Order: sequence, then structure tokens, then C-alpha cells
Amino acid sequence: MSSEASIAVPLEERVDQFVAWLFRDYKTIIPRGPKVINDSLLGNQYFSKHEVVVIDCPLLQRLKRIKQTGLVYHVFPSATHTRFEHSLGATTVAERCFHAIRDRARIELGEAVANEDRLSGDLALVRMATLLHDVGHGLCSHASEQIYALLSDLREFKRKPEFSRKDPGEILSYLIVRSPTFQNWFQEYVVEACDAPLRLDTVAALILGKHPEKDKHFLAQIVSSPYDADKLDYIARDSYYCGLALTVDLPRFYSMISVASWKGYRALVLRSYVPLEQILFSKMMLFGSVYHHQKVKCLDSMLRSIIQHMQQNPNRCAIQFPGTRVSFAEPVEYLYITDDEFFNQIQGLGDPYVQEMLSRFLRRNLFVRCLQISRRTVVNWNHYGRAMLMDLGDQPTKLDDLERKIYEQLPASARSVMNPRDVRLSIPDRPRIKTEDAVVQTSPGAEPEPIELFFPVGQWTDAYAHNKWSSYVYAPREQAVPVRDAAISVLANEVGLEIDAAKSDRACHPA
Repeated sequence: MSSEASIAVPLEERVDQFVAWLFRDYKTIIPRGPKVINDSLLGNQYFSKHEVVVIDCPLLQRLKRIKQTGLVYHVFPSATHTRFEHSLGATTVAERCFHAIRDRARIELGEAVANEDRLSGDLALVRMATLLHDVGHGLCSHASEQIYALLSDLREFKRKPEFSRKDPGEILSYLIVRSPTFQNWFQEYVVEACDAPLRLDTVAALILGKHPEKDKHFLAQIVSSPYDADKLDYIARDSYYCGLALTVDLPRFYSMISVASWKGYRALVLRSYVPLEQILFSKMMLFGSVYHHQKVKCLDSMLRSIIQHMQQNPNRCAIQFPGTRVSFAEPVEYLYITDDEFFNQIQGLGDPYVQEMLSRFLRRNLFVRCLQISRRTVVNWNHYGRAMLMDLGDQPTKLDDLERKIYEQLPASARSVMNPRDVRLSIPDRPRIKTEDAVVQTSPGAEPEPIELFFPVGQWTDAYAHNKWSSYVYAPREQAVPVRDAAISVLANEVGLEIDAAKSDRACHPA
């Protein structure tokens, strides 16, 4: 199906077409029994027979070819860990959270709070949801998610209240689990062949942080919440592989979680705010040191150049697969190709511009910073309002327009040796800290209270945005100076930014 025709098909149907394409030649083999898989962070991990069937299926196996931190390994060479190992690790952390809640309930309440049957009970559902929570990630993880999140059909889909606050990857994971093709496969090979009667509707709801029963809402929070198993694993895993001494004290965290009634739900609560403080501090440090590193954002911008070029030149650049054609025109197309497949196709992918850009990645001949936009370089930073500047990242048309105008203002000599997509304006996201469901209960009989009453999360994120957030203009090294001059002029005329070129040069070294 062509990209143009597929956009007219509802998003749910396109997801099912992808799942059917992925499973088209797959022959399921039922394992003889459970497996133990060793992990560098968590040690031995135990997976039941029905989970091994899912681990071996194409949905999970494709995650081996998608880097957990996208293009970060170009800057932090050891950060080559994948979505696959993270998914297994998060599943193990989820079970440990589940057991910690159960054990505390036995001590404090004299009862178990959930059925721990690994085949059909609550623990089995939580583990399966965590195992599948990242199957909706595509090429380069969040690096491509930042691009397809702005596509019109996904933005339209997020207008539905139940999806409005969910990340694009979560939405695609939910739709994959709900897809008829996967449901049929799961029923035959997991439910019937492995005698594991799990409801995928509940698994899908857990991925979105929801549970059909209010008394079991805390189970959904183990999968998706301000202190879910996903965050606990990726903070430890990303910092470890990037060589940063950041982590969360997991044993202490397990000892501090419980459940309590909150807003009509049985909610996951903390007995102390310290574990969440560790999570937030580590997340802030990862954003400042890794996810928003200036070279990482440069790499993300260069990927955006390639994908935009392919979107606008599908006849020359579309990737042909058996039964499908990918030009990144709509969100589901980002699932068809993995990191390995994309960057290993340099000789057979796209036109000369795409091949040149892929060669830049392989030779690490990256664009350079021409201009820094931050509290330190913007003269009217406080008056202008940094929030307005950051919001440009959610306005793809405006961002493209600014980049085009910078290119058009370049001298003819510079334009003659550049592609318009060689001018990149990177607007990083704010660190998103969701605390609406973060609750502290200081003792078994105490009233649960919002985390903001214990420490100011909003002030933390605001301080980061004020002091550490930076935006950059990138371009090929040879044209850095003219691009810098054009960018200063365009940003002043179009959005009212007054940038001190001397201060920016000290950070960027364009000459």
C-alpha cells in the first residue's frame, strides 16, 4: 500500500496491517518450558513458558534492532543497549514491585492485595503489559518519535480524551496489542497452547496506565506512572551504559511502596518522597547530560533532515519491502524499519542527498553548532518568555518556516553548496515529569497527599528550563558562520529574539 493511500485508512487498521506484515512468514515454536535470562543490571530473570513465546515473536525480536537511547551511542559509545533488554528488565522490576506491595500488605493489613498467579492472575497481566509496553517504538526510538508525533493524523488521534496525555509510542503499543492479528495469534499460541488465559484488553489498558477495576488501579501504576517499572529500569540502564553514576536505590524503593485509597481508586503510594526525589533528580541529570546533549540533538536534527527529504521525495527515496513501501509519511511507517536496517542501507537507500547524510552518520561527519539559544545568550530571555520559545518545538510548520527563511537569507555562495535541510533549528522538549498520580502516605493510617506538598516538582522542572535548557542552530561546518549570521537576523525579525553573538560564539565556536 502506498503512503498516500494508507493515510486515508484509520490508524488502528494501519497498525493491524503492520502487525500482519510482521507476522507474515513467522512460524511459532512453543518452547519446552520457562527460561532464565541473565541481565547485566538485574541478574537472573525468570520468564514463564507463555512469556517466552511472546519474547520469541517478531514484535519483541524487532526491539533487538532498536537502540534504547536512539542515536546517543554516537556520543556515548557504550550506550548500545536496546529496547529488547529494557523490556525484559522492566518486566523483572515490575514483578519486584508487585511482590514488595504484596509483602507490605501482608505485614500491615494481614492480607494479600493481589493474586500472584504467574499464568492467569494479576502478576501475569502486569508482567505481560510491561513486556509489551515498548512494542510501539520505531526507528531510533524517541529520535523518530519526536518527528512522527507532529504528524497530523497522530495529533488528531490524540484528541480523544483517553489518549490526550499519552506519548506516541504508548499509543502505538496499545494499538498493536489491541490489533486483531496479534489478538488472534495470542489466543492461539499463548492462551490455548500455553494454557495462560490472559485478557489482552486488560493488558492494553495497563500499558496506558489504566485498569478496568478501580480496586486494582495500582497494578496499572506499576506499568505506567511517575514511578513505574519502565522509569526505574531505563534510569538505571541508561545511566549505566552512558557511564554516569546515576541510579535509583531500588531496594529502598521497593521497601517504600504500598497501596491506599486515593480519589476513589486503590492507588500506588510511597511512604516517603525520597525515592521519587531520586527518580526526578536522575531523570533531570539524564536530560541535561545525555538526552539534551548538544551532539545528540544535532544527530536528532540530522535524522529529521533525512526523513523530511524522504517524505517530500517518495518516488526517489521510498524504501521498498515485500508487500509495503515506506516514505515516513505517517506514524505506522516508522515501525517497519529498525535502526540496523536503516543505517545499513547506505548504498541502496534514497537519492544522493539521503546517501550523503547517511554517510555523515557512518563517518561521524556531523553538523556543528552555529548558534546557541539559551538564558546565557538571549539578551531578552526573561522578557521574551522561554516558554514561548520552547513551544516552537510543537509547531512543525513554524519551525520549518524559520529554517527555510534562514536558508533563504544566506549569501548565494553558501546556498549554492547547501541543501535547504542543512539548516536545522533544534528545539528540545522540556523534561516531562508527570506527578498528577504521585502520592505520599507517610504511615499506614495517614491520609495520602500529593507529592507537591513534600517537595516542589514544578520548581525543579522550571529551574531546569531556566538554567540548563538550550536550543541550537546546526549546519555543515564549512557554512557555520553565514548560517549563524542569517539565523540571528531571522530569529530577531520573526520571533523577536535578541541574541548576543559573542556569547553564543564562545559556546559554539562556529569560525
